[in-house]
Amino acid sequence: MKIGVILDSGHLARWQADALATIADEAEFVVYRCENGAPARRSPRHAFYYLLNLFTIRNSQTRGVDLPKNLRVAARRSFRAETEGAWQRLPPALLKSVAHDRPVVLIKFGMGLLKVPSPDQLGVPILSYHHGDPARFRGRPAGFYELLNGEPSVGQIVQILSDKLDAGRVVAAAETKAVRYSYRATLIEAYRHSPLILRTAIANAMAGKAWEPPQWGPAYRLPGNSMVVRFTFQRVRALIAHLLYGLFREKRWRVATADAGGPLTLDRLHSALADRTRWQPVATPVGYRFLADPFFDPRGGLLVEAMRSASARGEVLRIVGGTSRRLSGRGGHFSYPAPIESGPQRHVVPENSEWSPTLAYPSSEEGFGQPFELKLPGRPRLLDPTPFRHGDAIYLFGNVAVEGASVLRLWVADALDAEFVEHPMSPIRISPNGARMAGIPAVIDGRLIRVGQDLRRGYGDGIAFFEVTELDRTRYAEWSAGGFRFANTKGPHTLNLAGTQAAFDFYDDAFSLFAGFRRFRERRAARRIGG
Repeated sequence: MKIGVILDSGHLARWQADALATIADEAEFVVYRCENGAPARRSPRHAFYYLLNLFTIRNSQTRGVDLPKNLRVAARRSFRAETEGAWQRLPPALLKSVAHDRPVVLIKFGMGLLKVPSPDQLGVPILSYHHGDPARFRGRPAGFYELLNGEPSVGQIVQILSDKLDAGRVVAAAETKAVRYSYRATLIEAYRHSPLILRTAIANAMAGKAWEPPQWGPAYRLPGNSMVVRFTFQRVRALIAHLLYGLFREKRWRVATADAGGPLTLDRLHSALADRTRWQPVATPVGYRFLADPFFDPRGGLLVEAMRSASARGEVLRIVGGTSRRLSGRGGHFSYPAPIESGPQRHVVPENSEWSPTLAYPSSEEGFGQPFELKLPGRPRLLDPTPFRHGDAIYLFGNVAVEGASVLRLWVADALDAEFVEHPMSPIRISPNGARMAGIPAVIDGRLIRVGQDLRRGYGDGIAFFEVTELDRTRYAEWSAGGFRFANTKGPHTLNLAGTQAAFDFYDDAFSLFAGFRRFRERRAARRIGG
């Protein structure tokens, strides 16, 4: 396919170059270079915003780069835009060139406010990114008003450009975490994930699949000086709170089970989790600081992560009744011990992203056997890898560690020890709400439910449910089915089901003079093992 790209003088931001790189193998490009920039109007009442811009909006993802050299460029054309106040127009000569070149879409990575030509003048859609949820935050600057209003996430979309500011029909959407104590980190998180939705946007635009939000939000403008001062003080307060938490507060994780009291439905599950009198807490063995990440062992009992006090490393324990046995052996930190039966052998696929690519361990009463590495393309280190047998295949959900917890990818293989390939619909979710796995998918009331972590308020504080409506080797679809968060404690963070039983973890924030020291020791140990 042929893609048209509108740039300013041949340069683009790093995240935009990365977006084009995601489709480089399947497209050739026509580059349309605008030689005159958008009209610049600066006012002293925005002076503090321009100063803030220097330290935040200008970052590693927005720095200017050249067009990637590996793109197959079919043609390069230059033009000068017509101006109409603050708006620009594509000149007639360029519209004729586009008609001759016949790209399937135009991607707008340059120019300012653009008047969209009529369909008889331009027969292809213009796709444009907007970093903000258009149902609540249109206009600019990206992420500013979300942080100012205390929002937990920043939306991002690719839209079919219209003459109404950031109100075009949406062809792809995602969201990323709003980092309360850092505007710069919030923007980097948003921009570095933007490239992942371009392929979906083009496919939907070509197929005529587009939608509008239930309502359009207000169109925000650049903030005045007093608003920037208030915004900056908010970030400073949040940063101080973040540092104090790291120094003097720590999560005291615990594990419990609860009986739903009958065949599992989401309502029964909610009731069992909400009623603390129905919980059966699991005692933390001597020598360990906490338990987390409970999974039901197919042989009976629970598999859990246990943080050993002496080494500050996670281990995998099997707990049956009141007794525990360590299963994990040599290596670094172990967590999230997801079990799977592969033929006659039982395996556990724990998270060990700090020190190794993803490993599968044969598991017996005596402990873990010699592991083998899962055959994943690129050998990524995965957060919370979750194997799941469905039909004639094994599916593996997980987050590539370098991408973070907001991008959920999916792989598929014939067997656990066979070659995995990435699913054609992957990544299947980009969001701090539900993109990191929180357990093994389970059938609840006849529906296949995937459980993800809700990381919008804080790590480990709540889960999200998704009904999987399609799952095979070529298709994947899911819909939100609500979520759950404890009222009088934090969590859950992991939830697994067996019969009428639920196993889950939770935590309380506790004061400790040694919290900062423990964090330092744990991170130092992780760096030493991970190389």
